[in-house]
Amino acid sequence: MITGIFGGTFDPPHNGHVSALKEFIKRCGTDRVFVIPTGVPPHKNAGMTSDKDRLEMVLLAFENVPQAKICDYEIKKGGKSYTVNTLLWLAEKFPDDSFVLYTGSDMFLSLHTWHKAEKILSLCSVAAFTRTGDDIPALEKQSEFLREKYGAKTDVYEFEPDIISSTKIREMIETGKDFRSYVPHSVAEYIENKGLYGYKNYGLKTLLRQRLSEKRYLHSLGVAKTARMLAEKNGADPEKAEIAGLLHDVTKNLGPSEQIDFCKENGIPLTTDDLLSPQVIHAVTGAWYIKNVIGIDDEEIISAARYHTTGKKGINLLEKIIYVSDLVEPTRNYPDVEYYRDLAVKDLDRALFEAMRWIIEDKKKKGENIHKDTLEMFDEYTKNGFR
Repeated sequence: MITGIFGGTFDPPHNGHVSALKEFIKRCGTDRVFVIPTGVPPHKNAGMTSDKDRLEMVLLAFENVPQAKICDYEIKKGGKSYTVNTLLWLAEKFPDDSFVLYTGSDMFLSLHTWHKAEKILSLCSVAAFTRTGDDIPALEKQSEFLREKYGAKTDVYEFEPDIISSTKIREMIETGKDFRSYVPHSVAEYIENKGLYGYKNYGLKTLLRQRLSEKRYLHSLGVAKTARMLAEKNGADPEKAEIAGLLHDVTKNLGPSEQIDFCKENGIPLTTDDLLSPQVIHAVTGAWYIKNVIGIDDEEIISAARYHTTGKKGINLLEKIIYVSDLVEPTRNYPDVEYYRDLAVKDLDRALFEAMRWIIEDKKKKGENIHKDTLEMFDEYTKNGFR
């Protein structure tokens, strides 16, 4: 039999993988193709999802390709996945088969640098498929080099690839963009049902994309990511932290007068301090919006959003995390931001106290009102020994 080998991280598998596999089968005349999700590829970090989820998605992605046989050898084997080891295993298991290895442009151009490249090329022929359409000359040159140096059997194939990557799809899901047209329907459903790549908050992200500017939206994603990290480090609930981080600025699109009108229309009380510090009112309206419009009734999430600008006396762990995350998330760019980022990871309370002190001093210099909630929180920290 002519047996093809089609490997990859498949994190997630997408339409480009499916069309490439079909072209591989058609052009190389394979009787079957082993589709092999990598364990830990030597040239990349470990997968974004579990091996089980990747394997399930691969089964779904290629279920309508009769020649595709899903092989879990590398996943079960564990450790780094070297192509030479997989080929040796296949050659022993199927000694009468002829093997042909699928590679995309980038992998083919670096094939001579792979672990035991000479052995690989003695065990199989190689089919190189263009990924950009304009790299055929480079692929032909590499093919000639491999034939001359290793006696390799290589062929270069030109076709029109789907220009999409798993990385791009993960980014689309994480940022709330519609990804469904880029993956098989069954894979999209699996991602949605399992909440992979941040899809569990996809609806909230879609809402935020509609309500916020691009800059504010990216800030919210940054706060959510930072909050989840700090929650995991400090023993808080990562899911609540991520949601509170996402939604903390949900009404930030309203201007100062619109914020006040929103409160009047919805019977939201404002204190004198709130009115003297109009930049904090979005936290008040945001907390109301989270509960009454989005329908989240978790008081910890609501309170974390409510006090993310001012803090408060008796501030709890989740509130601390959102307060600090808002100041140190990745898109923030102000003097000493790296100092506060490092401090947040090392000591959450110290980071919060230092941030408070900086904010209070800055407002004093500018002659701006300092909200009493902030002053009460600062006083509480100083009484507890912070200096």
